[in-house]
Amino acid sequence: MLANLTPPITLDSLLKDYPWLPGVFFAVLCLLVLLLVSLPRLSAWRRGKGRPVLTPLQLEEMLTGSSALVVDLRNAQDFASGHIRGCLHVPFSDFPARFAQPDPKAKRAMVLVDETDLLSHQALDLLTARGFTWIYVLKGGMDAWRSGNRPLSR
Repeated sequence: MLANLTPPITLDSLLKDYPWLPGVFFAVLCLLVLLLVSLPRLSAWRRGKGRPVLTPLQLEEMLTGSSALVVDLRNAQDFASGHIRGCLHVPFSDFPARFAQPDPKAKRAMVLVDETDLLSHQALDLLTARGFTWIYVLKGGMDAWRSGNRPLSR
């Protein structure tokens, strides 16, 4: 009866029977790390998909050619550390009261900016629900603006 017992499975026996196992384990581990690293970028891409977003270069070109209104939604401390020249500072907490309804005479575009673009997309939803048009979001926010070496005012 004891002769039918199989020997216990050890790591050495597994590696001997399946020499490709470490490679598969390493590949799965690399994919998991890659997924964890790219999750923040994927969510930012998803927020901007199909929405009116501008890259920092597009915004800079828009500012030289037209009178777009750039609205910075960051808090006062972040705004003081550096902002886009000529922008209007409206902290996100004050934003709903400040933009209650669109001005029918206003014909210029509005560009919403915050640190990463998360708050800007929330503000975009609020403004479009209230009837505002010609609204854009700076894709990547001030992080992208600084990464692109664009000018800052203090």
